[in-house]
Amino acid sequence: MSICKGCTQNVIVSEEVLQELIYDAEKEDKKIVSDEIYEKRLHMCRSCPSLQYETTCMHSGSLIHYRARLKESTCPYPQGSKWLGA
Repeated sequence: MSICKGCTQNVIVSEEVLQELIYDAEKEDKKIVSDEIYEKRLHMCRSCPSLQYETTCMHSGSLIHYRARLKESTCPYPQGSKWLGA
């Protein structure tokens, strides 16, 4: 797999950075899903052919570990959300 050198700094983030993003979202009163729903969403993202760099959704450009935590988020897959029921 060829990795875009311009993108790697933006899409490969540490667990600490992801936790900071979630903490900031909670401070902004964004609703966070349960761990169970989060894990289901991540499982669907990880099996999606649109996942890039193991972190980023090709359709939204967002980090899946962040997007999957937010209650208001949906899966942007063009043929329909893969998160239905999660």
